[in-house]
This record gives sequence, C-alpha cells and structure tokens, in this order.
Amino acid sequence: MFPGSPSADQIIGASRTTTGTLATVPAGNTLTANVLLTAAVAVIGTSDPTITVNGTNAAPVSGTVIARLQVSGLATAAAADSQSFEILVKAPAGNDVTLNFTAGAAGVSSATISGWVYS
Repeated sequence: MFPGSPSADQIIGASRTTTGTLATVPAGNTLTANVLLTAAVAVIGTSDPTITVNGTNAAPVSGTVIARLQVSGLATAAAADSQSFEILVKAPAGNDVTLNFTAGAAGVSSATISGWVYS
C-alpha cells in the first residue's frame, strides 16, 4: 500500500459501453487500477470485450491486451459474465498512453476503471 493519498487530479474513474478510449495515462506517469469487464449474449454468438494498451514506448508494449472476457451464448440459453483485473501501465516521458476498450461483437459489454496515476 502507498503511504499518503493521491490528489484529486491523480484519480481515474471511467466506464464505457462502446468502443473507444477508456483512460489516458499522462506522459511520465504510471497507472495502477482495477478494471471490470462485463458481457452478456442473449442468443447464439460470442462477446469478447478487451482493453488494450496504445502508445509509443508504453509498458506493457503498445497493442498488449491487458484484459479480456469471452462469453458465448447458446441457442437455448443466454450467457453473462464479469471479471475484474488489476492493471499496471506506464507512459514514457515523451507521450501519453491510452487504454482502449473494444466492445464485444455480439450482445452487450462494458468496461469500468478505477485507479490512480503517479510519477
């Protein structure tokens, strides 16, 4: 546990149900956070929402999927699930890094993040 407390501008919280940027890690900072992915499919199909790191010299490297959930529905039964993940992402001094949510192709899905950035 970190001593002290983050300032208000260091706290990140967001949620998305559509594909796009979930959070931005400012240049020269590290993000520690919990993310939650949810997905539901009512009929035959698969929902595979992901969260991906994007940015030059990011750690982990750009393109890395840091969270994934796969839910498959059957013809006779709906399916739903959720999963939480602890994540750690570092942006280099030269540029910001984004965390991008890609919604599942079938059904509905969401991503929620809660964490803080520090230098």
